[in-house]
Amino acid sequence: MDAQAMSAYMKGLFPFLGLKKPLRAALTKPLFERANLPSKAELQATCEALWALPEREYQMVALDLIRKFERQLVPEDLAWIKALILEKSWWDSVDFLATHAVGALLERYPAHIRPVLETWIHDPNMWLNRSAIIAQILYRKNLDVDFLEAAILPHIPSKEFFLRKAIGWALRSHAARDPHWVLAFVEAHRAELSGLSIREALKLFR
Repeated sequence: MDAQAMSAYMKGLFPFLGLKKPLRAALTKPLFERANLPSKAELQATCEALWALPEREYQMVALDLIRKFERQLVPEDLAWIKALILEKSWWDSVDFLATHAVGALLERYPAHIRPVLETWIHDPNMWLNRSAIIAQILYRKNLDVDFLEAAILPHIPSKEFFLRKAIGWALRSHAARDPHWVLAFVEAHRAELSGLSIREALKLFR
């Protein structure tokens, strides 16, 4: 029953084992103990193997594993992380990869990562567009406003829900740090921004 409900919640895109997060965390806890973790050199192959399994919980375990190695990622890892974004794409996996793995890489290696993400902004794939927009969501400092603006502007006319939501989410996140910039941005583009983007962007101002 849980497996059917979980699959239905994800629009039937993926089969599930039916393991809710608390149970999944309990079952995998021994795997994430230091003695049992794969090495950084094994991370890519391990995650790719988990991604290849049909049930969605295996992809969630891969994401948990990436989180463990987040600060050890290097620019060369971006290629396989991109491949995970593009395979079995949905908001749950894409948003985690974009805000954690990609975001951590962008913050630590901006000179290497930003040029790649600039190509994602204009890529035909919507999930790469979304990833570029939300990559800095978790930043507490060092947010590149110029890049944020560059990621948002081409997609303001989009009718795609996930891009409209991403724009609002990215702006709302930045509003906690620089409310004046966000208010000015929304006012400057109010005529073009969707109502969804505006509502999400201004939630902190209510």
